[in-house]
Amino acid sequence: MKIDILGVKIDNLNYFDTLKKIELIIDSNLKEYIVTANPEILLEALNNLKYLNILNKAKLVTADGIGIIWAAKFLSLKSKSYFKSIIQIIYTGILLLIYPKYFAKFIPERITGIDLMDKLCKFSEKKKYNIYLLGGEAGIAQKTKVELLIKYPNLSIVGYEIGPDEKTVENINRVRANILFVAFGAPKQELWIDQNLNNLNINLAIGVGGAFDFVSGQVKRAPRIYQDLNLEWFYRLIKEPWRAIRIFNATFKFIYYLTKFKHQFN
Repeated sequence: MKIDILGVKIDNLNYFDTLKKIELIIDSNLKEYIVTANPEILLEALNNLKYLNILNKAKLVTADGIGIIWAAKFLSLKSKSYFKSIIQIIYTGILLLIYPKYFAKFIPERITGIDLMDKLCKFSEKKKYNIYLLGGEAGIAQKTKVELLIKYPNLSIVGYEIGPDEKTVENINRVRANILFVAFGAPKQELWIDQNLNNLNINLAIGVGGAFDFVSGQVKRAPRIYQDLNLEWFYRLIKEPWRAIRIFNATFKFIYYLTKFKHQFN
């Protein structure tokens, strides 16, 4: 089941079902890509038809961001006036803080790029899948490899590089990777995957944004309590106040366009 949020079709999946679908892709020797979508990605797609099409061609589009889970519930509520929508925004916003399980009917779980990457590495260690790391700033991909191997000693990481350049596709194909993690940030990573997928001898490509920075220790992730309360964005705002514009886009701007989108179909 997919849920239409600002024109992007989001999959209604938990981690277990996502991993099962990925296992089927790799074991069937298919070639697909996954998008972990947050509100900023959806806003980018609003004014970029090419990007929108790339997102909707993905095998899976997961909800990377509590805003996506909230949006799925908000859009399900009928409203014939903007005033009623404002009441619904306030009501569901409070519920999101005090009773997040209320939203699980629509999208059961937030599936982030960094957490999906971690679960896939654990899964790949067991299944003997080959991993390739692409992206990050100088030295970050190498450090990411080191940290992943400390956590998963039997994981097969067959290559890493900053990329992309004219040799990147050749480098990846030479080592026969099953899973390619691309950490260029959105929308660059999805655009690159779409442009190069046909020439890549892989089974699965996933854009993981800033996941390498977190895994490598370059950036500290929010403590677990913030993650559990869906306030990871708030922790990052405190630590990195220059992200205020991005936070504004992911909240107020996203809500504005979502409300307009909702009233187009009511």
